Amino acid sequence: MTEQHVQIVDSESKNPAVLWNPVVGSETLRLLDASDLDEDGDKLVRTQSVEVLSRCAGPMTSQKRTGLVVGYVQSGKTLSFTTVISLARDNGIPLIILLAGTKQNLHEQTSNRLSNDLQVERAGGLSPWALLENPLAGQASTVAQYIQSMTDQGVPDQFRRAVVITVMKNPARLRRVTQLVRDLAQYGVDVASTPVLVVDDEADQAGLNAAVQEDEKEATATYQAIVDLRTSLGSHTYLMYTATPQAPLLINLADVLSPDFVYVLTPGAGYTGGQYFFKDHEKTFVRRLSTSAVTTALTSPSEPPEELKKALASYLLVLAQRGGGPMSMLVHPSHTTDLHETYGGFVNSLCASWKALLQDPGADRDELVAGYLKPAHEDLVAGGVDMQPLDGLLSSVPFWIGSTQVRVVNSGTPADSDIKWNAAPSWILIGGNKLDRGFTVEGLCTTFMPRRIGAGQVDSVQQRARFFGYKASYGLMCRAWINGATAGVFEHYVEHEQVLRNELRGVADEGIDLHTWKRRMLLESAYKPTRKAVVDIPYFHDRIKGDSWLSLTRYVHPGSKSLEVVTNLLNARGPFPEDERDPRGTQNERGLVPISDVLELLADWDGAPADMALVNQAALLLGARLDADPWLEAEIYLMDGFAVRERSPDKDSGVITLQQGRNPKGGYAGDATFFTDGITALQVHKLLVKASSGPVEMVGLNLRVPQSLSGAFLLQA
Repeated sequence: MTEQHVQIVDSESKNPAVLWNPVVGSETLRLLDASDLDEDGDKLVRTQSVEVLSRCAGPMTSQKRTGLVVGYVQSGKTLSFTTVISLARDNGIPLIILLAGTKQNLHEQTSNRLSNDLQVERAGGLSPWALLENPLAGQASTVAQYIQSMTDQGVPDQFRRAVVITVMKNPARLRRVTQLVRDLAQYGVDVASTPVLVVDDEADQAGLNAAVQEDEKEATATYQAIVDLRTSLGSHTYLMYTATPQAPLLINLADVLSPDFVYVLTPGAGYTGGQYFFKDHEKTFVRRLSTSAVTTALTSPSEPPEELKKALASYLLVLAQRGGGPMSMLVHPSHTTDLHETYGGFVNSLCASWKALLQDPGADRDELVAGYLKPAHEDLVAGGVDMQPLDGLLSSVPFWIGSTQVRVVNSGTPADSDIKWNAAPSWILIGGNKLDRGFTVEGLCTTFMPRRIGAGQVDSVQQRARFFGYKASYGLMCRAWINGATAGVFEHYVEHEQVLRNELRGVADEGIDLHTWKRRMLLESAYKPTRKAVVDIPYFHDRIKGDSWLSLTRYVHPGSKSLEVVTNLLNARGPFPEDERDPRGTQNERGLVPISDVLELLADWDGAPADMALVNQAALLLGARLDADPWLEAEIYLMDGFAVRERSPDKDSGVITLQQGRNPKGGYAGDATFFTDGITALQVHKLLVKASSGPVEMVGLNLRVPQSLSGAFLLQA
């Protein structure tokens, strides 16, 4: 490591995932000082960056590590990995490779920002950085000189330059970088002993092997190029950054890109994401498009949809209200470029006609104001925005329209390097996939998105949420006209994401190797976690229905220790009183307990292997509900007062029917009627099962959760 003035970070850690203790040096301090972060934000980014790098292969060790860093959409992941890159240089890592973007616009966006944030070009020409964008193999000699300047202790600090290579996730360009690395040996660099940090931005996209479902097919080209790059390196860490980690978590555990460790980023103050827009402020933010409105919007419309006009009216008033930018509106109709051109024409036509009408008093102007601008103003006021009077705003709207840049951005247009946000105060962007994952839409406050959810892959839908970000100062002004089904995915994703992040944070805090962690995700069975092509881990994905009984004990399990588990619970909580609803002499008993007691029982349950997946899914679901509401309770029923019931398995399926039916002569209404609406119920049956091998004493469970607590869990098999 080079000699520098450094700030020492607390080196004491009992976390087994922490391998070394990075120091915060001059480049990291300069980067953070130049940022717009307040003191708390600076401390947060600094601390988290050190914790990430401390889990990577250290500069003095010989290791190969794969890490997963999970943030939120538009939450500052770029600043995080830029800070980690600065830390790497501060700690003597001479070569950093950044995989950024599958499209030229995204690569340029990330590479330009990295260059600016690292301040690659400095007064006097001496810089601690050398940045190469999509380099050729022939530049190996130059890279070698920079690496040697970092590793040669005789080189004065002001002449040391760490190399940052940015490369698109494109097979040909990745292969060039791999060849460059291999050629370094010709110029005196011992690659095997040179520490390297590889950062994969949006790591769940493009780089994973999408051919795992096809046994005879070769690995996909980009994946193979990344594997070859890693093979060419010695000691290094492959650090995967993403807001949607489902795909990296569900690839084969033996895959070279399957992560060893995980770190979950905490966003800074003022972040507005799914919780803000789809839970806390859903009524003001979301405008659901009906099925007919979506069909109209996506079926070669001949004129602008009404909802697009409403969205434009809202945007223009917010623009006039805020009085400056950059502010923006996003129109995302579909992935098809022909619709982008159509909507680009609509927006340009509306802007031109509305500008003219607002400058020409008369009946047409009055109709425009009454039909769109006045309702938009009323909506913003009703949503809690302290709006200026409408008449005053309308006087400036034509000028704001004149200052608005309208751009269609898709694969058929040139690279969008002309979108220089500070060149205009207002932008309206129309496009699809090119304005999707990874693209930052500055000052976005209004969205029109009739696009359907497609195959229901929640990670893909979530990446369309360009409206997330640090918008606390104008969050109440934000509006989104969205396909109703898509809005439903965003709403469900809030809980899915919260549960997954909590699970991963626990893994990170305990330093658990991700290869040993059983994948589990709260996810409605109507949705898919990610694209099927990359998934190579078997899993169960079932829904626990609300207001419906579910048997958690279907098969005989000789030698089960579950009776002891129930006895321990009864000793702690019992005895339970008899249930007055039972007219029989031997009555069921009922007790109200914290739902955490049920979770402990399920966690210790010893059931047949075929039953345990369902038991675990039930436990995960109830655990997620408990996290959301720590005061949840459940009713436990001891059926027949926990007296022994005789049962026989079905001759064909081997399934045991636990519940006793209704007495046809009257009186007992049947086990299924013993529950209380709105409360989770767990029926416990003490059984003597007449199995073919002889009688077996065991305990069985039936579970019923209310509709409000129902849900589905994905669980690794």
